Amino acid sequence: MTLTHARAPKQFSYTLSGVTLSVVSNHPYLGVSISNKLNWNSHIQNICAKANRSLGFIKRNLYSCNQSTKLTAYRSLVRPQVEYSSSVWDPHTKKNIDQLERVQKRAARFILNDYKSKSPGCATQMVKDLELEPLSTRRKARRLCVFQQARLGDLSLPIGNLLQPVQRQSRHHHPESYSTISANKDCYKNSFIPKTIRDWNSLPPHLISITKPEPFKTAVTKYLSNQD
Repeated sequence: MTLTHARAPKQFSYTLSGVTLSVVSNHPYLGVSISNKLNWNSHIQNICAKANRSLGFIKRNLYSCNQSTKLTAYRSLVRPQVEYSSSVWDPHTKKNIDQLERVQKRAARFILNDYKSKSPGCATQMVKDLELEPLSTRRKARRLCVFQQARLGDLSLPIGNLLQPVQRQSRHHHPESYSTISANKDCYKNSFIPKTIRDWNSLPPHLISITKPEPFKTAVTKYLSNQD
């Protein structure tokens, strides 16, 4: 697989033990599908299809169960499939974001056994009634948690050389703000470090002071949920 933005990339042929390697446009790596276009379209399509199959399995086998059981099954068997390594691939396009949210909306209809309501926003309200955070909020909170642990040295993630403190503080910055990273390509602009620095700088100071992973995750998720 060749990763490039060149309009006319050079083509090379590679061999291994005398066998010519085939050319692919995307390939899985540690459970995440990497695309030669450096976007997450293929990965999101794959995980949504997998999650919908799991949801179908739950529907067939738990249709007569109560709401609590259905909700637990969704949280345990379906949602983890659309959140695995999400701090790496958290999408920025509306198409991909909506595609992921539809998985949770389908689950909400099943949990509440309500397939009749068709008014705009009704599925979104069902998700709120079940006290399920939007998947986009959960992904953002997860990225911030990983970022917090990395900057504190609790993760083996070498981001120190990319974090430059803001030189001139303003009312828009908290004491632990970092300079944003400029980028010409969306694939880098919306990758983990540049994207999360922007989100980190927008957090209120009282969240920054929380250094324990679980309390930080709880507080950040609650804060982000209130912003939606």
